[in-house]
This record gives sequence, structure tokens and C-alpha cells, in this order.
Amino acid sequence: MNLGTRFIAAGLLAVGLSAPAAAVRQLQGQAPSGARYTIAVPDGWQPGDGLVLYQHGLNFSLDTDPGLGPLRDTALQEGYAIAGSGFSTRGWALLQAVDENKELLDIFRRDVGNPGELVPFGGSMGGLIALKLAEDRELNPQIKGVLALCPPVAGSRAWDSGLDLRLAYDVVCADVNNGRLKTGAEPYPWAYNLNDIPDDLDNLELDPDVRSALLSVTVCTGITLPQSIRTNGMRDRLARLQRISGIQDEKFLLTNIAYSTFVLSDVLRAPDKMGGRNPFGNLGAMYNDADLDSRIRRVAAQPAAAVEFDWRSDYRGDIGAAKVLSLHTSGDELVIPQHQYVLRQKTPDAQLVSAVVREATPSHCGFSDAEGKVAWEAFRQWKDGGAKPTAAQMQQGCLGIAGPGDCRFDDSYVPTSLDARVPPRAEPVAVDARFNGSWFDPARSGEGIALEVLDGGRAIVYFFTFSPSGTQPPQAWLVGDGKVVPGGIAFDTTYHRPSRPDGGAVSPDPTDWGHLFIGFSDCNTGELRWEGPQGWGSKTVPLTRLTALTGLGCDGSGRAPAQASGSWFDPSRGGSGFHVEQFDGNRFLVMYYGAPGSSDFVGWASGVANGNLAAGATVDLATVTGPVFGEGFDPAAVVNHPGALSLQIRLGCSSGTATLTPAGGAPVALNLQRLTAPAGVACNGN
Repeated sequence: MNLGTRFIAAGLLAVGLSAPAAAVRQLQGQAPSGARYTIAVPDGWQPGDGLVLYQHGLNFSLDTDPGLGPLRDTALQEGYAIAGSGFSTRGWALLQAVDENKELLDIFRRDVGNPGELVPFGGSMGGLIALKLAEDRELNPQIKGVLALCPPVAGSRAWDSGLDLRLAYDVVCADVNNGRLKTGAEPYPWAYNLNDIPDDLDNLELDPDVRSALLSVTVCTGITLPQSIRTNGMRDRLARLQRISGIQDEKFLLTNIAYSTFVLSDVLRAPDKMGGRNPFGNLGAMYNDADLDSRIRRVAAQPAAAVEFDWRSDYRGDIGAAKVLSLHTSGDELVIPQHQYVLRQKTPDAQLVSAVVREATPSHCGFSDAEGKVAWEAFRQWKDGGAKPTAAQMQQGCLGIAGPGDCRFDDSYVPTSLDARVPPRAEPVAVDARFNGSWFDPARSGEGIALEVLDGGRAIVYFFTFSPSGTQPPQAWLVGDGKVVPGGIAFDTTYHRPSRPDGGAVSPDPTDWGHLFIGFSDCNTGELRWEGPQGWGSKTVPLTRLTALTGLGCDGSGRAPAQASGSWFDPSRGGSGFHVEQFDGNRFLVMYYGAPGSSDFVGWASGVANGNLAAGATVDLATVTGPVFGEGFDPAAVVNHPGALSLQIRLGCSSGTATLTPAGGAPVALNLQRLTAPAGVACNGN
């Protein structure tokens, strides 16, 4: 995928040639992440003026001298500053790209000034990153529009096709001496080991080094040989791979094989990407080839890895009011135009211009100068309040400055669905009200999560755990507001109990912490992945269900009876609250968390009791101490402290009261309001 720069450069360089060059100040440096960056600022730029955030395509070597793309001169002449990150990793940069753009923006604010409008622009992989920037809740308010050329909108599905091609090759060329690709370490023999990927691979599109590294592909298929010296076996195997993959152009086929070996392997194995956690799978995929369907290796993705990879790699359409103009070339067999189908499905029509140029010779982002100029000007005028352009209008405008051969916008082109080109996988677990309840890793008894799946595709998670080694206080809890996605839930997590290594005072205010990803194998099992700040680290642990809300377990149907399950808080005591679960009829679980300044108790405590919460009940709450967070967690260190708190609680549908009495302390009266109601919970009283 040089996902983008080389192919689109020629098509946009002419955009700004008619305007005089502006005096430009250029800055370069290295961000804390290690990513190199370049910034260009035109003379006269003031804080509040616009900033173009340029996103480069996929490089398979680190970009240590990032350019600013084909719109550099145009943007500067029109008064925009422009900035681009080289990213801290080679290859598929989606796992870090949004954060590294925010890092670059902080540098721009520090060294240049605070920009007004942000304009994400990129081609191929860079086009997808531009779309993902508009989805970021911090950046979105400053983004009126995105220009995305040839974006792999469904990023994870693009890698589905890469996995399919690699696994199909292993079947087609299995019996050819010296025609098999290298195998890697178990349990992923279809992925190269990192030390088997040549270091000199830069441009994966027909680079001589790629041809040399993929010599076995030539042995099997004859793909780089003249037709006259290919054997019948080579021709048959090549034709079969083309039929299976749908890739007819041989150059594109070889490029795709390069991606399905080197880049896919790097995504899986590189420590700065998935680090050996497998997000790829082909269970349920059918290839319209009976022999292949019966012989192809079947790969199962790890649930939390798949949720994380899809979250970071797929466009979801959560772009607020931003407008998107996107172009694609019709013959693209690297990032196929079916990605425009996905873009059209996920973006409101009023916010999207999706156009395809119909080409006679297939290319990846092979736009003409005139097509590039018209696209930029149409985009700029539309985002700034002009009428929404159409492909027909852009074609007419293009013909006003160039000949028919340079103007190929096709208003009638309708891309087919992505599933028509990339076999769909087995449907992932559908996360719904059944998943409400508490979950834990049996090997880490003493910590766990309380999950509330809400209506509207949202979810709340409470992670009750402990502080890292050497920090105080001993307990910690994280609260996440997330989105339900296929197979699981993705959370931007807030750490509600900041701790200090020196034991000093802590703030009651929540602070950003990191990310949690939950992937489910079924209704009772799954995985939890956390990615925290320095001192907390990252880890994946298995999850097993501990509780299910009354009427909403895996075998439940309909709605639960009237109950108080959900989250509750006293508005006068910010940072503290209750998570309540009614399960097994009239049994209920209460988790309490108390922030500094909110009560005489700081930490979290839990208790289980029987009774009717509408009439009032008493619960003894116990605390847990001993273990430390993360890799050093030792369940043998768990110490329970029963009777740490006594709770009298009464809950209606939307309000309630509670009295919380710490051991040896004075009672604290609380007036409670409902904060959340899990999906499926019915309450018809007061």
C-alpha cells in the first residue's frame, strides 16, 4: 500500500503552481515518541489560522525525514500551515498514528501557536489516518473536513484479504520445490519471524529487493518471468491465485503478496504493534474453491487483540459534523475501491462526497493533475460553507482546465460491497444486555471488572484493582466509558484514583489513564487487555463470568424485572459512587468506590446481601489489600478486611438514599441519583 505518497504526488503538484511562492518558515525535530516531524508555516500565519495535518502512506522503513505531501505548496499559498509526522514505527502505523498526530499538534502549539481549524489530509493508509483523526473526540471540534484519497476504510478487512492471500498461497504452492514461503514460529507459522524480514525493504511496490526476497513466488508462479519461459504449472498456479484473490494485474498481485508476508508479519510480531497477539482470523470464510476451502489453514483471532486492532484500524463514522471528500481509482487492486462502499455505508450522505475516477490502466491513487486540483478546490469550498459538490460537477470543472483524458470522474460508478471481494468471516459475538455483570481472571482472584452494557451501543466498565508496586494508596480503580463493537468493547479509560510514589496528597479529580479492550469468545468467557501509562504497563488476561443480572444471563430472554442494577452517586460527592447488581433473584452485589475528599473512606469495597433494595437493606462491605497491579499481581497476597464499612441503602428507579459508616467512623448520609441503567433493566416504580 505505499499507501499513497508516490502515486498521488504527481496528481496534485500542479494545484498551486499559479500562485506566487510564500515566504515559509520550516521546523523539523523529533517528538518524545521518537517520531520525526516537519512543520511549514507561511509568512503571516497567526494563531487561530488553519493547519493541514498531512498523513503519509505506508512506508516499510522508518520515515526519518518526513515530507509534507503534494499539497504543501498549495496549502501554504492559501494561508494554511502544514505539519506531518514520520510516525515512530514502520509499516502499519494506525496503532500509534492518532496519538502521534496529537503529539505533533502539541509541538506545533508550543513552537508556532494554537491553530484554529485542523484539516486532515492523506492518501491510502494516510487517508485512513486522516479519517481516524476526525473520529478523535479531542480533535474533532477543530475539524470541519477531511480529504482522504484511496483510503483502506475497513482497515482490518484489508488485512483479512492479506491473510487470505498468504494462506491460499501456502495451499497452491505447497508441492513446489523451493516455491514455498518461509514459515515462522508457532503458533503462527504463516507469519515470518522478524529476523526473516529483510531490512532493506522500503518501497514494497516492485522494489528489486522485494522481487529478490520473494524469489520463491517466481519459482511457483513464474510471475516475474517472461511469458515465453513460464511452465504450464506456473501458469496454472498463477491463474488460480488470481482467481482466488480477484487480483488480475500481476504487478499488483506481487505487491499484495509482499504485504501479506512482510507487512502482515510485522503487524503480528513487532513489539511496537501487536507483539505476538493475533488479531487475524479466517474462521467461516469460504473461497469459492472446494479444494482450497477444505485444505486452507483455519486461524482463530484472539478476542481482545481483534477488538483492539479493529478499533484502531477501522473507520467507524463517528466524525461529528465533519465533511469528507474521498476519491478512488477504479482499477486499484491494492486498496480496492470497495472501501468506498464501506465509506458510503458509515458516513451520512450530507457529509460525504465519494467519487471514483474510471481508469483504463489500473493504478493505486493514480490521479491526474487536473483531478487532484479540482478535488482539493471542491473540498475546500464545501468545508468552508459552499454547496456540496458532485462527481459530475467535479468532472465538468476538470474539463474546464484539462482534456478528457485527464478528467475521468464517473458519476455512475457504484462500488460493490467489500464482502463481494473479501470473504466475510464468521460473525463475532454480539455484545448485548446478556453481558452485564462482573467478570474476573480466576488466576488473579482479588481484582476484577464490573460491566454495564448500556442502550445505544455504549458501555461502562469499573476495573477494581490495585496500585503498582511502590505507589500509594494500595487500592486503585479505573472507570471507562466505551463503545460496543463487533466481538467486544473498546474503552477510553479514566483512572479515578491517582497515586504518588512519594505518598503525598492525591487529587480527587479523575485523570486520563489509557485504554481497555474486552473481547468475548462467548457469553461466559473473554479477554481483557489494558494499556496504561508508565508504571502500569500492558497485559492481556482471560475473563470468566462471575455474575449475571437477574433475567439477563446467557440463557435469559426478555427484560429483567424491576431492579436497581446500575450506577448510583451523590452529586455533592464527586468521584465516589456505587455499582449495584441484582442477581440470583433477590441477591445483590454492591461495589463502592470513595475518592479523596468525598467521604471518610478512600478506596473501594464490596459486599453481597439478600433483600429488597426498594424497601431498604443493610450490607457489610469488605476491602481487599495486598497485591500490586500488573505483572507482579500475586493472588496469595490478597488480604480481605471484612466489616470495613457498613451500608444501609434504599433504591428506587431513579433515586435513593444511603448511609455509609466506616469502621470506627461517623455515618455519612448520601442522597443518591441513578447514573446509568444497564440495557435490559426494567424499572416501573419511583
